[in-house]
Amino acid sequence: MNVGTINIRLEGITFEQTERCRIIIHKMFEAGVFNVRNGKAMLNFDHEGTMSDIEISMKTWIRKHDVPRETLLPLSQFVIEMNQDKSAFAKSL
Repeated sequence: MNVGTINIRLEGITFEQTERCRIIIHKMFEAGVFNVRNGKAMLNFDHEGTMSDIEISMKTWIRKHDVPRETLLPLSQFVIEMNQDKSAFAKSL
């Protein structure tokens, strides 16, 4: 089992405040917050400042070679048109 140590010096706070921070950091490690790549982690706290939930979302990148060829439509099948309000849209031919 690998063991790591993080030392953080917090001045001017109580033991209870330090323990709150330790619990939050521990929960973040358990949830995999520090392993997030191409995404984000959102920490949610209740009205007392207790962490109630961690939401993690990561983007999945689809590489061209991962998509079957028949699902890729050539751009020549579409035309870009502009509305009067200057917004654009793609229209299939």
